[in-house]
Amino acid sequence: MAQKPESLTRCTCSICRRYGAMWAYCTRETARVICAPGATVAYLWNDREIEFHHCETCGCMTHYEDVGRSVEGRVAVNARMLPPEDIDAVRVRTFDGADTWKFID
Repeated sequence: MAQKPESLTRCTCSICRRYGAMWAYCTRETARVICAPGATVAYLWNDREIEFHHCETCGCMTHYEDVGRSVEGRVAVNARMLPPEDIDAVRVRTFDGADTWKFID
């Protein structure tokens, strides 16, 4: 990432919990996931509006993005894939995606 995110989000919903992801939310203007064509595989979950991408080689969750890839759409990068020194001082918030849909920190 070009700059540190203001915060990271750990979500408690079933898919984020299983992936063990910690999301750095960005827009298409502030972040890009660059990889070779076919290097990630997308999984469409639940309402089929978000593509969760994982590495074709190792299986690690890399990011997710909206299916429509709109300019204003959100891109979430799995911060656990970043070097620790890039996120060591960034606040981690917990989002209750399993129940209340509110931050619980």
